[in-house]
Amino acid sequence: MRLPEEFTAKMQSLMTNEEYHLFIKELKRKIMIHSLRVNTRKITVEEFLRIFPYDLTPVPWCAEGFYLPKGLKASKHPFYYAGLYYLQDPSAMLPGAVLAPEPGERVLDLCAAPGGKSTQIGAAMNDTGFLLLNDINPKRTKALLKNVENFGLKNVVVTNNQPRELSAVFANYFDRVLVDAPCSGEGMFRREARLTIAWRRNFHPSLCVPLQSELLDEAARMVAPGGRLVYSTCTFSPEENELQVKSFLARHPAFKLLAIEREGVSPGRGEWASDQRLKKTGRIWPHLARGEGQFAALLEKTEGGKRAELPAWGGPEPEERRLQPFWDFCSEVGITPPPGRFFIQGNDLLLLPESLPRLPNLTLVRVGLLVGELFEGRFVPSHPFALALERQTARRQLELAPDQYEVLKYLRGDTLLPDETSIEGNGWILVTTNGFPLGWAKRVGNLIKNFYPPAWRLR
Repeated sequence: MRLPEEFTAKMQSLMTNEEYHLFIKELKRKIMIHSLRVNTRKITVEEFLRIFPYDLTPVPWCAEGFYLPKGLKASKHPFYYAGLYYLQDPSAMLPGAVLAPEPGERVLDLCAAPGGKSTQIGAAMNDTGFLLLNDINPKRTKALLKNVENFGLKNVVVTNNQPRELSAVFANYFDRVLVDAPCSGEGMFRREARLTIAWRRNFHPSLCVPLQSELLDEAARMVAPGGRLVYSTCTFSPEENELQVKSFLARHPAFKLLAIEREGVSPGRGEWASDQRLKKTGRIWPHLARGEGQFAALLEKTEGGKRAELPAWGGPEPEERRLQPFWDFCSEVGITPPPGRFFIQGNDLLLLPESLPRLPNLTLVRVGLLVGELFEGRFVPSHPFALALERQTARRQLELAPDQYEVLKYLRGDTLLPDETSIEGNGWILVTTNGFPLGWAKRVGNLIKNFYPPAWRLR
């Protein structure tokens, strides 16, 4: 791999000769580090380690993160399709771990797509509180929504807005805010060689710094007093990291820097910003830890008035007659319907987050969980609804062992035959593996029709 000369010259000027050579040597190695992060919203880490059929090594800075054995294609395992884990670069687990959201809080992920850090945050919140996930790119919100749905998250709103549009609504509102900012991506050079070409044209540090500053300024407005802001990048550039945080602190005296102390995480380079406070930030270096390049800063808002309150979400309660097909469906399949407030939009039945505020003048991609569609006298369940259900034994349930051939047939969208199941009579079926929902099927005469969505299928 050929690294940009401007990049190598800058890093050589910043590092000692010994460290520079170790750093460059590691950066040029053809190595791919693969890892997963357990979805603690669905399963404990301890149980997952018992049922996952491969040996895993812990990621030191994330309690739910584990390195995968070399050559294992974890994206092909049924547990992945049940939403029991997310495949993520180990370094990318650091910002969510540092943010450390608590159940019941209000949390914003400002640059959320494709959703790795969002799913980490949502799992920690355990379906309580209010989680707002935003991305300015409408195409990227599709990937974000799919990953959130695969994790079975219900307390989520996905938006497609400019940061200034959000800060106009949510000033002093959020307990925790994550700004995983667009950056020059130097920490991903080893993982994606094409970034070395794009670095000079589209992602040079000089182009990224103004955007990052703007994102941080808008994010700062939305942090409630006593709340915390995490700023992160996947680059080595001091201009985008220590110097960016130093500039932020100068513009926002209401914030103070808190120390990041985690195994495997190196202190920030305070000397690169002529400010020893910046040692409290955290860096992951590929020559010092098993991961790619990552930077994170943890900031706390110490003043700024009171935590803002917003009016609760309005809208009429659905008439019971409109919901009756849904209750009938749950009774027929023998599942426990999720608690909470329902909302009907057109034919869509939505389950709203428990602490949902009014959301004026925002571009809403999804509010809460899409449960399914209501038509006159019938209900059609959504795939996200299946994945959001708790692990359970339903009356009409098709349990497929993770090592059973039929589970692969189901995930590929193939039709199943009745003699492959013990399900009698026509109607909807919840398909599970180890008790964890995978999706829906429906017996119609001599066929088990597969309702696994084409875009989600195993290939």
